[in-house]
Amino acid sequence: MRMFKIKMIFRNLIKYYRTISIDKKFLAVSYIQIFIPIILIGVLSFRISSDLIFKKYVGYTSDVIKTARLRIVDKINELNSITQDILYQTELYNVLDKSMKNVDYYDDVASLTNKFRKIILGHHDVQSIGIFTKEKKLCIVDNTSKEVGLDEIVPYQISLEKVYDIAAKGNGKPVWCVALLKRDKESKVAVLITRCINNPQTLKFEGILAVMINTELFDKTFSELVAEKSQAIAVVGDNIFISTKGEMNKEKILKFMSQVKNKNGVVTYTSNEYIVNILPIKQVDWYIVTSIPVKVLFRDIDKLRMWLIVLCFLSFVITSAMSLMLSMDFLKPINAIVEATKRIRKGEYKTIENLDRKDELGILIDNFNSMVVKINHLINSIYKEQITRKEAELKVLQTQLNPHFLFNILESINWLAQLNGVSQISDVVIALSKLLEVNLKEEKFLTLEEEIKYITSYVSILKINFGEDNLKLEVDVDRKALKLRIPKLLIQPLVENSIFHGIRPKGFGKIFVGGYIWNDKLAIIVKDDGVGIPPEKLKGIRQDLEGDNEVFLEQEERSYTRIGLVNVVKRLKLIYGRDASFSIESLPQRGTTIKIEILLDALSRAVEESLQEFSGEGEEEDV
Repeated sequence: MRMFKIKMIFRNLIKYYRTISIDKKFLAVSYIQIFIPIILIGVLSFRISSDLIFKKYVGYTSDVIKTARLRIVDKINELNSITQDILYQTELYNVLDKSMKNVDYYDDVASLTNKFRKIILGHHDVQSIGIFTKEKKLCIVDNTSKEVGLDEIVPYQISLEKVYDIAAKGNGKPVWCVALLKRDKESKVAVLITRCINNPQTLKFEGILAVMINTELFDKTFSELVAEKSQAIAVVGDNIFISTKGEMNKEKILKFMSQVKNKNGVVTYTSNEYIVNILPIKQVDWYIVTSIPVKVLFRDIDKLRMWLIVLCFLSFVITSAMSLMLSMDFLKPINAIVEATKRIRKGEYKTIENLDRKDELGILIDNFNSMVVKINHLINSIYKEQITRKEAELKVLQTQLNPHFLFNILESINWLAQLNGVSQISDVVIALSKLLEVNLKEEKFLTLEEEIKYITSYVSILKINFGEDNLKLEVDVDRKALKLRIPKLLIQPLVENSIFHGIRPKGFGKIFVGGYIWNDKLAIIVKDDGVGIPPEKLKGIRQDLEGDNEVFLEQEERSYTRIGLVNVVKRLKLIYGRDASFSIESLPQRGTTIKIEILLDALSRAVEESLQEFSGEGEEEDV
């Protein structure tokens, strides 16, 4: 069923294509040849450019965050080394030891504080250093230029127990942690390095070292690496954004981070709004994240798209103009040839004006003009000869009919006169005068209405011979058909055949004459309910009607059966050619039906030709 529908659609498309004019076909082909390559090139260029820009961005971003990771890892290692250096200070262990023994350790704390202060001053990335036990803080040194230090964090926002739990995870190694501090209505991120302090000799736990890192070191790292203002970069630890440059959707970033499985390479996520790159920092279990809006990244692609649209529009305008010019150049001579052929069909044999072309169309026009000249010559030289011969044949055919039917009429008058002198004789004479008036007219065509009146007069005369009740005539003609002009005495021979060869052997009967306009044709029907025609004889009649040779009948068949029909058919062929048809059907004891069909255009054309011939003959007589 689906294949059938597809075939029907394909056939309808082909049918529609064959109905449209050549100029539309030419434009359609031009558009297809130009726009398909342009669209394909545009789409491919757009896709390739988009992919190249995307790959270039991913590659550039990968290099940026890898460089940022290297610098952050270097800082991490450097700060881890500082915590290791702190563990080498003897004052540290003296303070821890004396605090455990509840001995005064003020001098040791002062010495240790001085060393911590030197470390802070020498390393701007260190914001605060503190020593704690599980129960209390022993020593804290802050960078006085910073707002927040360890003395404000521990144990007020991060308990000593929590600090110990974090440090214990490292088993003596440094552990990095991130905390979100609440200060008034604002939140601030704190990055701590915690480390358990074990006795060098006994390796037993004695305290906790906490170093608070200045988060500005991440901001400096990002500012040196990121040049694109629209690109955002951040370092994230413990699901907290430690440092962020630019705007990014933090909720979606955290969602993407939860899906990261590759702990080594760059992972890229693409959505309708953002392109996100994530790179893990294994040393501290952090992530470096970059994000850029898709519309910013593809800003150049949008420009390319606009240029492609403009290019397509300009191509449409230019190609339309060129296609119209070319189509007009091709169609002008083609239309000239088409119009000339239409004029020839109407009988106007005129040449095409010189279009000054030397191509194939010019050669075609020259050959067409040459053909028209030759046709004009043939028409002028042979036309009168053909008309004269045609007229002679028509007159011969008509003269073959007139003597016989006049003989029959005179026989009826003679029969009536021998019977007795009655008033009916005058009616017969009047009808006869009408018939003779029509026969003597020089007009070759009569209206169907005049032909019907002629047949009515003719049948009224024959009723005297047959009897009023034994011969009936029924007429049914369309009103529009009454004014159509047909050859004179075209129907009368058919009616006469029906009466004398169909009804007379039977003794009574009815003749039906019909005229109808149907399917741009005039249909004339003559039907009787007489004895009909035997099949063998009907076959012979049809053969005579189909042949073009003269019909020679035996003496016993000079009953006018075939000669009348053959004459009618030959007149139709001479006047209308293939625009007229003749058919005969008959059944023994059932009757005979004869049907003539003539195209309406052929009827009017034959009358016009007759008028032209008549006017031409008049002019010759005047000369």
